[in-house]
Amino acid sequence: MEERTTELPFKIFNAGDKTYLLRLTALAAVSLEERLNCSVYEAVERMSEIRIMSEVLYALIESSQPEFRKNEVYGVIDSYLSEGKSIEKLNGEIGEALRLSGFFGIRAVTEEVS
Repeated sequence: MEERTTELPFKIFNAGDKTYLLRLTALAAVSLEERLNCSVYEAVERMSEIRIMSEVLYALIESSQPEFRKNEVYGVIDSYLSEGKSIEKLNGEIGEALRLSGFFGIRAVTEEVS
């Protein structure tokens, strides 16, 4: 019997001269919830808080790049913003990555992040 593997979807995210593959695995979601002491859904409602946003972004990057360190996420955010992009746009990118990861429907992410 042939074993089939399915590649989980991810969002391609560029910041500075680096490209990241964003997705939230179940393991990363549990770790995120433990760090924030709230659910992923509650975290999305609080994405206007930079601390929450950076934790979610870290979890999304860490899922595909386990060697990525938590303190590196601040440099990623700074690089993204230094390109003239906004926190609002970053929240949209994070929302899209969460949607692709299966945590929200298209409509829910649009409403939550905007």
